[in-house]
Amino acid sequence: MRYWCWFLLLFSLSGWSHPLIKVGGYPYAPFVIKLPDSRYEGLTLELIDQLNAVQKEVTFVFVPTSAANRYKALDLGRFSLMLFEDTKWGWDTDKFKMTTPFLGGGEVYVALNKAGRDQRFFDDPASHHLIGVTGYHYGVGQFNADPLYLQRKLNITLVKDNVSALQALLKGRGEVAILNVSYLNQYLQANPDTADQLLISQKWDQQYQHRAILHPEAPITPAQLEQWLAALQQKGELDRLWTKYGVQQHATP
Repeated sequence: MRYWCWFLLLFSLSGWSHPLIKVGGYPYAPFVIKLPDSRYEGLTLELIDQLNAVQKEVTFVFVPTSAANRYKALDLGRFSLMLFEDTKWGWDTDKFKMTTPFLGGGEVYVALNKAGRDQRFFDDPASHHLIGVTGYHYGVGQFNADPLYLQRKLNITLVKDNVSALQALLKGRGEVAILNVSYLNQYLQANPDTADQLLISQKWDQQYQHRAILHPEAPITPAQLEQWLAALQQKGELDRLWTKYGVQQHATP
């Protein structure tokens, strides 16, 4: 019995000997989704699992944050890595390290499909009552995520996440929601009967290139992370995740 206990202790210590890579994430469907019981799920968490499976040098764990606080939290080292970010979203590219882009995407305008509305309804998005998410950067808002700035420059209602933004639109609490194509694809796959209710713009609010952002003292380098992502791509795991969550390397509205 004594030897078995020592074996368990050594096994436990060997598991913790791997550097721990804390991965920050905020509600951003389908990448991070906060459930009613405060648990998290989504593409980011599944990718973390795959990164742990493809190598044994480090251990990745998820750490929740908020969209508005993620910059300060990464700078302070509360986590050392964020996935699925774009450099246009307020990142100091001289301070942080980053990978090359590994996934495309973008955001479009979505309105209720009412009589008399067509694509011309989106000619001037700023003229409508918009619905966005607190802490997000939008092309129509000049990529300034400051809520006071957005509310001063635009007629916009800010909610907590993409899920809430679409729900607010369906309840008539605004005229146009700004939604990322990945979430919209996944929602329409799960709710095909809703498609006729929505008018989706053929123009982008923005297109972005997702990459990973790393703290300058992160235990891994961008090159290491790119190597593990390439291994997952070769195994077919990335394509499986992209398909499961409705994301595309070159998204179209």
